[in-house]
Amino acid sequence: MLPAVRPLRFAFFALMSLSVTAGAQEAAPPAPVVVPPRLLEFIEATYPPAAEEAGLEGRVLLALTIEADGAVTDVQVVRTAGHGFDEAAVEAVRRFRFQPATRDGEPAAVRIQYEYVFERRAPTPVEPEEPEDPRPAAGRLEGRLLGREDGQPIREAEVVVTSADGARRRATVRQDGRFVFDDLPPGTYDVAIYADDYDELSASETVASGEATDVTYRLSLYEVDVPDRSGAFGAAAVVDPPPREVVRRTIRREELTQIAGTRGDALRAVELLPGVGRPPFGAGQLIVRGAAPNDSQTFFEGIPVPLLYHFGGLTSVVNSRLLEQIDFVPGNFSARYGRKTGGILEVSFRDPMAMYDDRRFHGVAELSAIDASLLAEFPLGDNAAMALGVRRSTIDLVFQYILPDDLFSLTAAPVYYDYQAFVVWKPHPRHKLRILSYGASDRFGLFAGDSLSDNDANIRGNIDLTTRFHFVDLAWDAQLDARTELDVDFQVGTSLLQFALGDLVRFDARFNQTFGRAELRHRANDRVRLIAGLDMFITPLRLDFFGPLAGQGEGSGPQNRSTAELRDQSSDFSITGVAYRPAAYVESDLRPWPWLQVLMGLRLDYAKEIRQWAFDPRLATIFTVSEGYRIKAAAGMFSQPPEFNQSAATIGNPNLAMIRSSHFGLGADAEFLPGVRVGLDGFYKQLWDRVVSAEGGRAPFFDNAGIGRIYGLEVSGRVEPRPGRNFTGFLSYTLMRSERQDRPGEPWRLFDFDQTHIFTLAGNYKLPRNWSVGATLRFVSGNPTTPIVGSIADPANGTYLPYAGVINSVRNPLFNRFDLRIEKMWIFSSWRLAFFLDIQNLWNASNPEGLVFNYNYSQSVPLNGLPIIPAIGVRGEL
Repeated sequence: MLPAVRPLRFAFFALMSLSVTAGAQEAAPPAPVVVPPRLLEFIEATYPPAAEEAGLEGRVLLALTIEADGAVTDVQVVRTAGHGFDEAAVEAVRRFRFQPATRDGEPAAVRIQYEYVFERRAPTPVEPEEPEDPRPAAGRLEGRLLGREDGQPIREAEVVVTSADGARRRATVRQDGRFVFDDLPPGTYDVAIYADDYDELSASETVASGEATDVTYRLSLYEVDVPDRSGAFGAAAVVDPPPREVVRRTIRREELTQIAGTRGDALRAVELLPGVGRPPFGAGQLIVRGAAPNDSQTFFEGIPVPLLYHFGGLTSVVNSRLLEQIDFVPGNFSARYGRKTGGILEVSFRDPMAMYDDRRFHGVAELSAIDASLLAEFPLGDNAAMALGVRRSTIDLVFQYILPDDLFSLTAAPVYYDYQAFVVWKPHPRHKLRILSYGASDRFGLFAGDSLSDNDANIRGNIDLTTRFHFVDLAWDAQLDARTELDVDFQVGTSLLQFALGDLVRFDARFNQTFGRAELRHRANDRVRLIAGLDMFITPLRLDFFGPLAGQGEGSGPQNRSTAELRDQSSDFSITGVAYRPAAYVESDLRPWPWLQVLMGLRLDYAKEIRQWAFDPRLATIFTVSEGYRIKAAAGMFSQPPEFNQSAATIGNPNLAMIRSSHFGLGADAEFLPGVRVGLDGFYKQLWDRVVSAEGGRAPFFDNAGIGRIYGLEVSGRVEPRPGRNFTGFLSYTLMRSERQDRPGEPWRLFDFDQTHIFTLAGNYKLPRNWSVGATLRFVSGNPTTPIVGSIADPANGTYLPYAGVINSVRNPLFNRFDLRIEKMWIFSSWRLAFFLDIQNLWNASNPEGLVFNYNYSQSVPLNGLPIIPAIGVRGEL
């Protein structure tokens, strides 16, 4: 055994004063800007002989005084390690040399805390060169980066070694935090480490001939502490990226693919979170806190996407193994997001594994009864990597055997595919470029012979639905200096929506979308963080339509016009135009006291198609009662432009106003144990200027006469993944009411997707021998529906027209489902093989979605939801 003595990343603790101006108080002078010292020369301490012989290791916490010239003038032991470690550490640290700290740009004396770590390591022999080669054998430098606070590997980092002659080599840290430099000539090397959210670390390491030097660096988040006049340390303040929403629920990579009933689909797991309603089968929509599906938005790395799920909501449009995490914000979201009044779903992609993990090829192949997918990741040079993913449905091979022969025949089976291809390049430790191309397509068709409806023989032909989008995104993330970051994102692409209902309706919408975003983030000091951004949405569009003009969809009840009447009222037209929607936003994260955080935001939006501006202020406060216990409150304004068909001059009203909403929230959360959290959140949302059908259905067809209100309570519990923890799980319950009033004076009614009770319990347990089992239980109130109380004969067309009761005055039965997932993995030397069984609706609950009536509406039978669906699959990973 050879003793190894090296530094644990020193932590700087500084408290920067922040004066808060209130009312007519006189403004205080600005707080000084303190830049911490940087270690330039590290001196390795002598390992105490007695400790070395006894096999002991130690950690000595020291307090250092560093003068304005960078010299160490005083060293005090704060936490002793004994066994001679204290004396050895003090003797070495006195000879350290620093780049001095600065206060407002001027060198200044400071005190810091520094932890010196004594560890023992074993030399690892390296294959020597051929005996006849007179040159000394090469050595190897390897190591690992860990977070000081949590001991977890640091992944987003780069290590640079420089030899005495100035030659440089770079290594990107793997997913487990390790790095390695092979074939290094013997000698001393300067090591520089660049990691996101951490200060740069410099050290000096010696590589011996024929040996491997193995080091571990423990990095701390940026912390600064400026002593008061007495020389004592003040309170430490860690400047992390601010939580820009009061309620933000995150699903991380470790949990994304393990939830029962989702078939390993991360975005399907969002449906289990508090505040998320259950869409009916086939809808594939995101319903958040009683808002309409179009009122919420999904973002991929800050860029909105038009579609979240493939046909029927069975699977999402992106391979879950490419995701880093999912952030779900059900309300009171950041000023970074706009043009929506419901909730926000932010999806973050990870870098390709080949950037970090030995820079080698990685691959995953998966086949199930629902779809098949391939994923490949590989390096491109020294500091770039690429990932490619593709997926295609296989359900179309068996779908034709599921449909009843006496109802429908298939003209186009439900076929979907999606793809993702992206390259990540880090030309510099503080700069990252990403090029991402992704897309998805769905096609589905049915043929019902001479009639699509038993109630009306005039509806004939096919039902066809096609959706498709393709996008290319270019992003640049830059760390401009220790306090400033800049993100720039630009995306172009096309999306298509086509629908046909026999010979009654044809709809074709094409959008050529351009989206851009630039965001600047600056940390003024440890109590103030400022954010400013611009985003722009431009869409040239074309709408081709044949059929009766569509009115208000939500809350309209059953159709009581005959097909012949609808055909007589049909229109055939094309609309072209350009939607231009720029926006600007600013945010501040203020922490005037350690127990209080104040988040303020302003957003300005413009919609060219209706020539309307919207100004939305937002405010959130977080009170830290004690470590792990918080109280949260928030209020804000939110705006949303009308849908394009509602504001188009030919079929809508170009003089519509923005749809407006105000959000109010109050809640608390607590972390009883590491990774074990519970939360309670109450919310109220007021809606006004809702777009509804004009009275009588006459031009201009739509107006802003509608209002709404939504209120409720959410309870959440969660057990997060931790090293050594075999169980992870979610618990969520939402009690909610969502109501609408379509015109002044009309009675309030329930929203189409009002779901009073939403309960979800999900868990996953890792068993021995690489087995895992998971289960999900869900109960949801049935959606409101409008009863059919009778019918009226239509002799001219030989059919009956339904006579509807009060809008949304009854409910469908309670939805209940139990899902089970079992997975077994075999681990080989260079690859892994997994077999899984994911069963949806294990007890085959019928879960009626509505009623199907006979020809005169005198009898009905339930229209049941999905039956039991066992998805068996196999997955291989390299």
